[in-house]
Amino acid sequence: MRTVTVKTARAETAGPAAGWILPEYTADASVVVVNYKTPDMLRRTVSTLLTSEQRSRVEVIVVDNASNDGSAEMVRREFPDVKCIANEVNLGHTGGCNQGMKAAGGRYLFLLNSDTVMRSGVIDRLIEYLDRHPHVGAVAAKVLNPDGSVQGTIKSFPSPWSAICGRYSILARLFPGNRLSRKYLIYREADFDRPFPVDSASACAFMVRREAIEKAGPLDARFFLYWNDVDWCRSIWASGFEIHCVPDSVLQHDQHRGGTRKGPKRLLLSTIDFHVGAYRYYRKWHIRSAWEPANAVAIGGLTARALFVIVAEELRWLFNKERKEA
Repeated sequence: MRTVTVKTARAETAGPAAGWILPEYTADASVVVVNYKTPDMLRRTVSTLLTSEQRSRVEVIVVDNASNDGSAEMVRREFPDVKCIANEVNLGHTGGCNQGMKAAGGRYLFLLNSDTVMRSGVIDRLIEYLDRHPHVGAVAAKVLNPDGSVQGTIKSFPSPWSAICGRYSILARLFPGNRLSRKYLIYREADFDRPFPVDSASACAFMVRREAIEKAGPLDARFFLYWNDVDWCRSIWASGFEIHCVPDSVLQHDQHRGGTRKGPKRLLLSTIDFHVGAYRYYRKWHIRSAWEPANAVAIGGLTARALFVIVAEELRWLFNKERKEA
C-alpha cells in the first residue's frame, strides 16, 4: 500500500472550523451538487441520484450559482424532494460547495458534479468504508469516462514539473510512460482491485467526514473553481486524516461538458481561473515569501503557459466552428 507524506511546515491551512459536528443527523449522507448553466446534465444527475438503489438515507442539495437559465426552477418543479438553493450571484464551485455543505444534515458530505451519472450502491460503499476506517477523513469513488476508461481524478500532489507532465501535456501524450508522468498521474498504474491512499482526488465525487472539516476547515474560498479540491486534500492530510480511493464505488463523469467551458468567453475565463488557482496553490504550500525568486518564476511560468493555452484553445474553437459550418 502506498504511503503518502505531506509536509506541513509551510502550509497556511484554513485551520479548525467549529460548527460542523451536529447534535443529530437527518441523513447518512448529504449529496451537494453545484450547478452553473447545465440544466440538462443537472436533470440527469439528480434523476440518477434519486433512482439509483442506495440503502443509506440520502439527502440531495442542489446549489444553483445564478445560472438564470431555469435550472433552479426545473429542480423545484421536477424534484420536489430535493433541497434547492438559488443564488443571485455566482459564488463559484468553492462557494457553492461550502454553502451546500453548511445547509446539509447528513453524517457525511458528498460533493458531486452536475455532469455525473450515479450508479447503485456508490454512496453505500463510500459510507461503509468511512464507518470502518475512522482515520480516513475523505474517500473518492472510481470515476470513469463515458467510454468506460478510468478518468484521471486521483493524482499525487503536484510539483512544478506537473505543468509539463500532466495528462494533457505534450510530454504525457508523446511519451506516456515517462517517469514524471507516472509519478504524478497515479491513476494510470493504480491497482483498482482494493482501496488505497491517494494524495489528492477530484471533488467531482468526493465524500468527507465532518470531523475532517472541523480540523482542516472547509474549501478555501480563495479558489473560485479550479484547484480547490487539491488544496483541500492537502489540508485534510495536514490535519491528520487520510484520503483513500474506494474502487468498488464506481460512477461516470462527463468531464469538461459543463457550463464553464461553453463558448470562447467562458473558455477564456476558465483558463485564467485555472492558472490563477495554480499560482495560489503553489504560493500557499511551496513559496514562503512573495520576494522569493521562486515566486517570480511561478508567476512567469504560469503566465506563459496560460497564454499558450488561450491561443491554442481559441484556434481549436475557431477551427471546430468553421468545420461545423462547412
